[in-house]
Amino acid sequence: MLGDDLELILTVRRPAAACVSTYEKSGGLPADGRFVVRSAIEGWCRRDLEYTGCRETDLHDMDYFDVYLRYWEHFHLSMVTSGWLSNSDLRIVAFGEAALQTLAQGYHDRYRGGLTASEFHISDKARRRHPEWIERAQPSVDRVAATWRAAGISFPENELAECW
Repeated sequence: MLGDDLELILTVRRPAAACVSTYEKSGGLPADGRFVVRSAIEGWCRRDLEYTGCRETDLHDMDYFDVYLRYWEHFHLSMVTSGWLSNSDLRIVAFGEAALQTLAQGYHDRYRGGLTASEFHISDKARRRHPEWIERAQPSVDRVAATWRAAGISFPENELAECW
């Protein structure tokens, strides 16, 4: 299963869209807009930010998106500093309609499945619900992209600009 034919795929998603997906899977955005752990992903947010020095009590007083955004940036920076992104079997794919549909079709073609990949649809919920999050996230996206570039790794910045 993890032999010579191993293929690794890392999908990169815009922070605001990823945050909406996380809170939807966790019971919705908390009514007070503050961070709370209700799911595994929110638990990972807490764990990773505690690792960077945030106290759990501080996280509960923070804005939900601020916590998620810090987690998103830390995760993507850690991917570079851990060396994980230097794996030659890794494909980095923007979480977008065209990129994911092309990826799926490539597997159908390569393994002669004879099928056509289903249409992949990206939700615009983040843009509709939280347009201010898009702007707030840009400095984090810029820092991650610059760090990846400095390490010689291509960050799908242009593709992400079209993914909501």
